[in-house]
Amino acid sequence: MSIEEVTVSNMREIALIVKALERKGRCTKQGLYEIVTEFRRKIPRASIPEMAFPELYPLTETENKFIEDILELLHKNGLTSHQSMNLLERLGVIIEMEKRVAKGTTH
Repeated sequence: MSIEEVTVSNMREIALIVKALERKGRCTKQGLYEIVTEFRRKIPRASIPEMAFPELYPLTETENKFIEDILELLHKNGLTSHQSMNLLERLGVIIEMEKRVAKGTTH
């Protein structure tokens, strides 16, 4: 895995943890934001070149809803984060294969 893939994977797992804690009433997004802000103030970030991570495009409301639905479905079926990642990676391979077939090539 590249550093970008690991970072995105970690970010997704953190988002799932926050969502689970929120559902259980253990924290709020605002409370978490305040904790992170305080942490960042106390501990300076490492210097990372801007080019290390491409700028993410903002998600539309439809995309956000779709992602929430997928996460809910994964959670509802009891998949672990590792199982979920494997399933989504396999889905990515299937989508890539369909794209190649549509273009008339499999290489």
